[in-house]
Amino acid sequence: MNKKLSLVASLGIMALLSSCLTSLHNLATYKNVVSDNRITGNWRHDDMTMKIETIPTSSFFKKLTSARVNGEEKKSVYDSKEDSLLYSISYIIDFTKNNYRYYMACCLTRIGEDLYADMEPLSAESVNKSTTSDIDDLFSGGSYTSTHSIAKLIFRRGELELRVLNDDFIKEQLSNGNAAVRYEKDDLFATTLITASSDELRQFLSKYGNDERLYNSKNTITLKKI
Repeated sequence: MNKKLSLVASLGIMALLSSCLTSLHNLATYKNVVSDNRITGNWRHDDMTMKIETIPTSSFFKKLTSARVNGEEKKSVYDSKEDSLLYSISYIIDFTKNNYRYYMACCLTRIGEDLYADMEPLSAESVNKSTTSDIDDLFSGGSYTSTHSIAKLIFRRGELELRVLNDDFIKEQLSNGNAAVRYEKDDLFATTLITASSDELRQFLSKYGNDERLYNSKNTITLKKI
């Protein structure tokens, strides 16, 4: 496994969780992405404040669109028409921890009656030294490939629960051959990277999405609306 990929893959979610299970491919694509603006607003998790905005209205997006390359404005922050369709109705998760400000893209999709978040790290910048170059255009590629963390969303009155997939349960299913999804293991970094296609991921969640073993308390983030 590419070690640089592994590091970038966990950038945002590891700031919140100890989970080391990520997916190479999107769960949400431009064909099945949905919006649900109940997710937007200011939220609190422990002593940390988290802001969730639609991507087009976010401060992160505005920084990208105002950036200049060789003195000229960028024509688009997206790499393709498909990316534009995907991200234009998706969200930015913005939070600060340990003097770093993290940005993650959050794309929503439904599988049956369940709503899932596909979270992708975009950037981490020091709160003491923030420049436009620190948040280079990560929507349109770059020298690395970021990966995805997946969570089931549960809305309650004044609360949002992100039930990130239980890596221990999934690794057990993979090791026992019970889950027919492709993956790679990195024993040195103790990480597992799911390499299954988007369709295979959706089939897996269709089968196990309501199995409580797929989630656990250590990988659950409970946000309270401010």
